[in-house]
Amino acid sequence: MTIKRFNTEVQRLRDLKRKTLLNSLWLCVSVSLCYIFVLCSCIPAQTPPQLAFTPGAPAVITDELFTNSAFSVRYPTGWRVVTGAADAPPSVTFVAADDVSTITLTAADPGEPERDPAFRVETRQLSLEGRRIYVVARVPVQDWPRFQPTFERLLASVKPAS
Repeated sequence: MTIKRFNTEVQRLRDLKRKTLLNSLWLCVSVSLCYIFVLCSCIPAQTPPQLAFTPGAPAVITDELFTNSAFSVRYPTGWRVVTGAADAPPSVTFVAADDVSTITLTAADPGEPERDPAFRVETRQLSLEGRRIYVVARVPVQDWPRFQPTFERLLASVKPAS
């Protein structure tokens, strides 16, 4: 009788383990399916507008020459070229190797520049075939005497786009 009772207990424990394992497996599958449904709802039905092709004004950048639809300019060797936004009027900013001094050319009025006593801001207006181009230099005050010839050479190189 004790053997029969023992076998019954063993069988009951095996059934309990099997049920627990099946319940755990079912819980894992259910949770996984919920995650899949939640993640699927995150995928947009259409391509968001910011990922669509956004053509900008054409620009050509070579070793020392920048050309866009409004102007062409020779920039100093070793300077970084930062083009303007695609939806803005043609513009470019040249950044010196010191990452502080900049020269910006734009077809739009730049407005009143931010004043900082540590920087000299020089603004010039050029007329190219009836189109106004604004040139803004921003350089630390102590560097202006060394920077001015570079600025003047850049100004002299500005030509209308061909």
